[in-house]
Amino acid sequence: MRVAVLRGSMSLSVWLTLLLTISVSTSVLASSAFNAYDCDTPLGMESGQIPDSAISASSSYVPNVGPRNGRLKVEQAGGAWCPKNAVEKDIREFIQIDLGSTHVVTGVQTQGRFDHGRGQEYTEEYILEYWRPGLRDWKQYYGSNGKAILSGNSDTATIITHKLLPLIFATKVRVLPYSLHRRTVCLRMEVLGCLAKGGVKTYNITKDKSWDSIPGLSDLSYDGEKWNGFFTNGLGKLADGTLGGDEVKVDSTGNGKGNGWVGWRNDSFPKNFIDILFEFDQIRNFSMVHIHCNNAFTKNVQVFAKARIFFSVGGVFYGGKTITYSYMPDRVLENSRDVAINLHGNVAKFIKLQLHFENAWIMLSEISFDSEIFTGNITEEKEDLSDDADIIDNGPGVVDVPWDNVEMGISARKENEDSNNTEVVIGALMALTFLVFGVFMILILLNRRHKLQGSPSAFFRNPFGVNINMKDILANLSPLNSASTSTTHRPGVNSYTHHIPSSNSNQDTSLTSDQEPVTYEPTPQLHYYPNTYATLKKTSSGNNSDVSPCIETRADLESDLTENCMGYMAILNGGPPVSATINDTHHIINGSYSSLVVKPNMVCPQRMNATIQYNSDPPSRKRYHTAPREKNRMAPPVVQWNISPSMGQSYKCREGEVVPIPRYCLRVLERLGSCHIGEVIICETEDIELPTEKVAVRTCRGDSLREIRFLSSLQDPNLVSILGVCTGEQPPWLIMEYPAQLGDLVQHLNSTDNLTYGTLMYIASQVASAMKYLESKNVVHKDLAARNCLINEDYIVKVGDIAMCNPVYSKDYDEIGSRPPAPIRWLPWESILLDRYTCQSGVWSFAVTLWEILSLCRDKPFPHLTNEQVIQNAEHMYYGGELQVFLPKPSLCPREIYELMCECWRRDQSMRPTFKQIYLFLKRSTNYKSNLDLRC
Repeated sequence: MRVAVLRGSMSLSVWLTLLLTISVSTSVLASSAFNAYDCDTPLGMESGQIPDSAISASSSYVPNVGPRNGRLKVEQAGGAWCPKNAVEKDIREFIQIDLGSTHVVTGVQTQGRFDHGRGQEYTEEYILEYWRPGLRDWKQYYGSNGKAILSGNSDTATIITHKLLPLIFATKVRVLPYSLHRRTVCLRMEVLGCLAKGGVKTYNITKDKSWDSIPGLSDLSYDGEKWNGFFTNGLGKLADGTLGGDEVKVDSTGNGKGNGWVGWRNDSFPKNFIDILFEFDQIRNFSMVHIHCNNAFTKNVQVFAKARIFFSVGGVFYGGKTITYSYMPDRVLENSRDVAINLHGNVAKFIKLQLHFENAWIMLSEISFDSEIFTGNITEEKEDLSDDADIIDNGPGVVDVPWDNVEMGISARKENEDSNNTEVVIGALMALTFLVFGVFMILILLNRRHKLQGSPSAFFRNPFGVNINMKDILANLSPLNSASTSTTHRPGVNSYTHHIPSSNSNQDTSLTSDQEPVTYEPTPQLHYYPNTYATLKKTSSGNNSDVSPCIETRADLESDLTENCMGYMAILNGGPPVSATINDTHHIINGSYSSLVVKPNMVCPQRMNATIQYNSDPPSRKRYHTAPREKNRMAPPVVQWNISPSMGQSYKCREGEVVPIPRYCLRVLERLGSCHIGEVIICETEDIELPTEKVAVRTCRGDSLREIRFLSSLQDPNLVSILGVCTGEQPPWLIMEYPAQLGDLVQHLNSTDNLTYGTLMYIASQVASAMKYLESKNVVHKDLAARNCLINEDYIVKVGDIAMCNPVYSKDYDEIGSRPPAPIRWLPWESILLDRYTCQSGVWSFAVTLWEILSLCRDKPFPHLTNEQVIQNAEHMYYGGELQVFLPKPSLCPREIYELMCECWRRDQSMRPTFKQIYLFLKRSTNYKSNLDLRC
C-alpha cells in the first residue's frame, strides 16, 4: 500500500509539472542571439563597402602602395599595402580598418602583393589588435591556444583564412606584420564577421576560486580588466554566440575541454548567488533574456534555482520593479537548455542578474537579450524609494516556491501580508472542514455497502452458493445502441468484405467485421460453474417449440458469450420460476435468441435493449459480492522486440501454442543483420507446407517462450504472422512470414516514381488496419515506420519488426541516455523522454509513417535536425508547450490528411485519435481503388 501511495504521489507531481500553465517556457531551439557559425560574411574590404577613408596605416613605402590598396583580391596601383620600414621584431607597422560600429569579427583573410606577377612580397606572420567603445586601450588578440602570432602567407597569390577562436567584438581592427628577421612585407586583407546585435557593451562577473585549478571553466576569452577577483569592462564567453555542449568535459567547440562554459561553485559565494552586470550601448526596452545553462545534475551541475533581475538607467540606482523568476529543478534530463525569462518591457541601460544556486555548480554558456532602442524621454535618475512589488515569474511546474524573504522595510506591506495570511488561514480551515465532512460521508456509504455485500445473514446470502463476478461476465459482452451492431473480430477474417447489417435502414452505419465492439472493461477470463450457465439457440426454422436447452462446455460458453451475445447479461436469482422475453428485432450473425423460460440458477444472455417481462413477482433486489478481477488476470510477458503489450492497459491476448519447425526444413539465403536484441536471417523452406516459401528468422535471447506465444496470438491480414519456432538452434529461431517481393515501403517508394495518391492511401489504410487490430488487443508497436512495412506484388502491406537489424537503417536509431537505441524521429515525446509506450504513442508514430508514405520516403523525418535537436524538440513538449518544429505538409498530401497528422501529434495522449477512428477516416475520406488497379 505504501508503494502504491508513493507511486501515486510521484505520478501526480509529474502531471502537475506537465499541465501547469507557463508564462515563460524553456526553449529547445536557438534563442534570438546570433549564431557564431553563421557570422562569417566579408565586411567589405574586397567589395568596397568599407570606404578608403576608413582604411589607414602607420606608414606607406610610397603612395602607390598606400593602405587603400590593401584590399583582398584587388589589383590596383601598386597591388597591396606595403609599410615604409622593413618589419622585424621591434618594428611596429600596421594597417587599420574602421568598421564604423561594433561588429563580431570571426576571421581574417590575408594575401601577398601579386601585382600581375611582378610582386614578390608577402606577410608570413602577423598579430591582430582590436578596439571598441568600453575598452581603455587597444587589445591584442590571443587564440584558444594562448598564442598571439597568427600564420600568414607563403606566396603572393594564395588567400589564407584564419578563423578566430575565440571570436572578438571590435569597432576597429589592426593587422601588424611580424617577423623575427628583417623582411620587406606587403599585405592585402579582408575581415570576416557580422554586425553585433543586442547592444551589449560590456559585462562584469565575479571570479570563482576554482578557476585557478580548473582554468577551462573560467572566462578565458574575457578581454576586459581583471583585478581583485573581478572581471570588468569586457566581453567574453557569455556573449560570443557559441553554445556549450551537454558534456562539460568534452571539447565541443574545438577549443579545449570545458571551453564554451563558465562555471561558478557555491562554496565561493557565501550568499549562495552570483551577480552578472550588463551594460548596453544605449537605453533600451527589454522584452526577454535567454540564459543557456548546463544541467548535468549527476555531476552536481544544475540550472539556477532562482533569478532576480534588476534594472537601472544610469548604473547607480537599481530601483523600480524587480523580476523574480523561479525554475523547476529538472533531475530527469541532463541536456543543456535555454531558459527564457520575460523582462516585461523594462527600460534600462544596465541590467544586473542575480542567479541563486540549486546545486554545487552553476554553468553558463551564453546570455542574450531581446531588446529595442528606447526612443522616449528619460528623466534624471534618482534613488527609487517606491514600494513597487516584485514581478514574480515562475518557470514550468513551479508553484509558489518559498524563497528567502526580502526585507522591504515598509510597515504597510507587512500589514498587508498579515491580512493576506489571515485570509489564507481562514480559507484553509474551511477547505479542511469540507474535506473532513466529505471523508465522513464516504465512510458512511462504504460501511453501508459493506454491510449489504458482506453480511453473513441468510437474508443477504448468495442463493447460487458461489460468488459470481458480474464485472467479468459483463466485460465479455458489448453493449450496443439500437441503431447498429457489430461483432468481435476473428483472426483471419477479411477486413474489407464482411459487414454487419443495420437495423435502421435510414442510417448507414455498417462497419467492418474486424471492428471491435464497445466494451466498458477489458475482457477477463470467464469462470464457469457446472449446471449454472445454459443458453438456448433458435433453430433455422424459427419455431420456438424446437428450442431446447443445452449445457455447453466452458470453451463453447466463452465463444458464445464473446461472439453472439453482444449485450448485457441478466442474472436471475432463485425463487419462483421466472420467464424472460427477449425482443428479436436485431440481426445477429451466428443465430439469434428467442423467448425462453429461465429456470432457477440459469444465466440468460440478453441484448442491451431487451425488455424483461416477469410472469410472477420480480426477484428481490439483492446484491452479491464479486471477486476482484486482478486475481484472474494474467501478467503480460516481458518482451525484447518492439511489439509488446501497451503500458497501463490490461493484457488481453490469449497466448497460443507455437508450431515446431525442424531445422532441416530451413535453408539460409542471407543474413539480414543484427542488433542489440538479436539477429534476422532470411531463409527458404523445404519439405514443409507453409503459406510462404521465403521466411524471416529472428533469434531470441533469454527466456522468450512467453514472448513467442504472445506474438503467435496476433493474427491479422496486414500483420506479419508467426509461422512457428525452431528449437534446433540456440538461441531458438522464431519463424515469420516474409511477404517482401517488392521490399519494404522505403525501398519500393524510393524506387517507384509513378504511384498515384490513391495507391499511397491504399497502402496507408492497410497499415492503419494492422494497427487498429493491435490497438484492440492493447498492443503497441514501438518501431512503426515505413521501413518495417513489407509489401508484396499484389500491393498487400504487412507490418513487421525486423528493420532494426537491417544495417541500411542503423542511422534511424539513436541511444537515449543509457537506454537501447530507439527510432527517436518517429517517437512521441513521452516515449523519448519517459520511455513510455502505449497505443496512443503508436498513433504518433503512425502519423510520421503516413508522412513518409506521402513523401515517397525521399527523406527521413526532420532531416535538417540532428538527433540532439530532435530530443530537444520533444523536451519542449515535455515542459507543457508544443513542438517547435513540425514535419511539413508533403506535396501529395491534402489538407484534411495533414490535419489528421497534426491531431496525432497532440501533446495530450487522450486528445489523439484512436486507430479505429483513423482507419474509418482514411477509408471514408479517400476513394482508393482495389489492389487489382494499383499497378500504375
